[in-house]
Amino acid sequence: MLSGAASASGGRVGDKMVPPVQVSPLIKVNPLSPPRRLSSRPAFRAPRSLAERGRRRRCSPPGLTRSLVSLSSQFGRYSALLVGVVYGAKRYDYLKPRAEEERRVAAEEKKRQDELKRIERELAEANDDSILK
Repeated sequence: MLSGAASASGGRVGDKMVPPVQVSPLIKVNPLSPPRRLSSRPAFRAPRSLAERGRRRRCSPPGLTRSLVSLSSQFGRYSALLVGVVYGAKRYDYLKPRAEEERRVAAEEKKRQDELKRIERELAEANDDSILK
């Protein structure tokens, strides 16, 4: 019988140690080595005094660090953006009437072509000698 605490990592039977239960052939339990921690920081840290907390340097995680951009670079970026918006608005106002004129001319041309096709079709029907007539 088991005396004392029995667990998956091993237990005592009488005065003999029972070897740990191996859960899987891929997972090996080594009772002699201490469990590995995933982080390098200690699991528990004693609370610091207020003076030590103030001296502690706060670090942000990698990738979230904020890079400082000089004011001249920011001014250059925003002024280029503003110049681009103004140029686009002026160019749009310049091209809009031209596009409307091209659409109007294309619509008139299409009407003229449709009228010519209709006249040709009527003439072909009038000149067509059919058995049914």
